[in-house]
Amino acid sequence: MINSPVSNGSALPEKGDVLPTGPHKPKLMAAIAGLLDFIGDRPLDAALEKDLNLHYGASTQGYAELLSLLRIGIDEGWACYAEIDGPDYRRGRLAKPSAETHGFSVETGMLKDVLGNYHRHPRGEINMIGPVDATGRFCGYGAGWKVFSPDSQHYPTVTGGKVTMLFFLPGGEIEYISPPIPPQ
Repeated sequence: MINSPVSNGSALPEKGDVLPTGPHKPKLMAAIAGLLDFIGDRPLDAALEKDLNLHYGASTQGYAELLSLLRIGIDEGWACYAEIDGPDYRRGRLAKPSAETHGFSVETGMLKDVLGNYHRHPRGEINMIGPVDATGRFCGYGAGWKVFSPDSQHYPTVTGGKVTMLFFLPGGEIEYISPPIPPQ
């Protein structure tokens, strides 16, 4: 699916423009608005990753607030609400791309020791990684931020235990594709 919203062939539980909500979702969305104002229209590259880890890194109040509210959302059922491949691979959309989200979709994930669905980022991807287990890693990265540049592709891989995540897709674009065949 080229340039399609998040999809892996199974429908997420949303109807039209209605996404799950709960008592603490507005507070998380307000915190995300500040983050997305900080990101603005900057390129999705190593410089953005460095700045996110400096200004919104794992030791900052902003990161702590985002992570706490994400986990409350999981408990309230409006984050990580869709089972993708068993209970250890869950995802859920918080917001579709809009002017309020600077054109990003706002997504959530909860993965534990999982090799996820191979995909391409047509316009890039921003990930906030929140290990639940101290040794949890997303694509080799612990607590903090990982930015994938436009046209990058990978298996979202979590090792070392459970990780919760916020991730942001420009235009909501993600393309689930077959992995490249290794040369023989």
